[in-house]
Amino acid sequence: MTMSETPPPSRASALRRRWLDRALESAGIDPAEWQPDRGVDVNRRTIERVYAYYGGLYLADARLEWAGMANLIGPSFYAGFQDVGLLPDIVRRLVGAARRVLGAVAKRLRRRGAAEEPAVGELGYFETTFLTMQRKIFEDQALMHEAYVREGIDAIRALATAAIVDSTTLRAWEQIDRGDASAVHGGNRVLLYREQHDIIDRFYVDMRRRRPPVGRIFTYLLTLAGSPAIPGAKSYPTVFPLEARFPVTRGRRLAFRTPLAAGNLALFANRWKLIEDDTFPVYRQLLDRRADEVRHLVELPLAERTARFRLFRRAGTIALAALVRWRLGIESAPAPARLAEVDLRRPPDDEHTCVWGDLRRRPFRFSVLLPDERVFSVEAEVASRFGSQLSVKLPLTDLGGTRAVLTDYAREWRLDEDEVAEWTRRAAVTSTADHAYSTRVFRAPPIGFVRFEVQVEHHVEQSGYVADVLFSWPPG
Repeated sequence: MTMSETPPPSRASALRRRWLDRALESAGIDPAEWQPDRGVDVNRRTIERVYAYYGGLYLADARLEWAGMANLIGPSFYAGFQDVGLLPDIVRRLVGAARRVLGAVAKRLRRRGAAEEPAVGELGYFETTFLTMQRKIFEDQALMHEAYVREGIDAIRALATAAIVDSTTLRAWEQIDRGDASAVHGGNRVLLYREQHDIIDRFYVDMRRRRPPVGRIFTYLLTLAGSPAIPGAKSYPTVFPLEARFPVTRGRRLAFRTPLAAGNLALFANRWKLIEDDTFPVYRQLLDRRADEVRHLVELPLAERTARFRLFRRAGTIALAALVRWRLGIESAPAPARLAEVDLRRPPDDEHTCVWGDLRRRPFRFSVLLPDERVFSVEAEVASRFGSQLSVKLPLTDLGGTRAVLTDYAREWRLDEDEVAEWTRRAAVTSTADHAYSTRVFRAPPIGFVRFEVQVEHHVEQSGYVADVLFSWPPG
């Protein structure tokens, strides 16, 4: 078979297509009408149906906490979609009217790209990116949820056997299936991590890097203005305010706190820190103590919960915070920064979350010490330890670059070379008719107690590939 020939559908592709189609059908979504590049106005009904689908999953099975959280957060994201898309959507409506009235003149405007001013065009880019992220999440998470709802844990195991999901994701679903509160919370936390790290992180990175300094300014303003829709959860500047620090004595320093944010939600380390320290714990407490309130909120239509999160409704609150959130105090000096190295020669005795990254130099050198005196070392975009898994994200690349990485790892870490070659042939001819987002997991023989896997995330529409090298071990 040559690279130009289309291979027959693989079992993995057929399985992925089956569950994604079932999820779209259950949500009442026509994929042909889901067009992020056309803005919020055109996709309004689809956006609302996505969150309604998540809410329905949670109401039918309270173990599906990720889906309930996605529904609760929906209003703040929907409001953000509308705020960011306000100007681009007005422009789209005006251009549409011009095309109908002016005919040939409008066609020339469209060809020349004269319909939008530069600032509006940038907002259009961010609007499209956010809407694309929503679709990517659905294509990954709804697929798994639909499989579980329809056929239980065996359907998730089938996804793992077909190398669509990795071993940690399978273990998360097995925790959810067990049903006890602690296991259910833990399993859903892994799904949340997968959403933020595996699925949408590359889009946040792209937004932040957009036409410097436009991307950094926009994502920082987004960080300042963001308002979580989960009752009791706090915004990023509230939890992590920007502070100026000055040494006072050994181990002590003066901290001057501002209403600004000490970070940017477009960076995974900052985004996950907020989720880990505030958003997810608050959500867990809601589930444990006020489950009836959660169900009531989820039952309300998305549109009814969205208006109060619109930027113009919160302008006064944001302005007040800018005036009153100033503080001066004394604090302890932090511990030295962590080295970009993890020691897995022995099973870790804790399950703390750690994130490594170097904003001054991306990618950066990251190493993992493994049993049998082996060492994994690579230039990474970001690395994170989450529970009993360590994930090392490699830079975005194309199919050729991904194949080169997999080929090297096949030689060094004994991935299956035939599987790599077969996947490469199929990926070369993949189109959005097959899937718009997919993952493929390649497994190596264990290194002592450590599992070694490489997950390739393929964003078909953007022709991009991201590889995550995954190290996992039995929980302590």
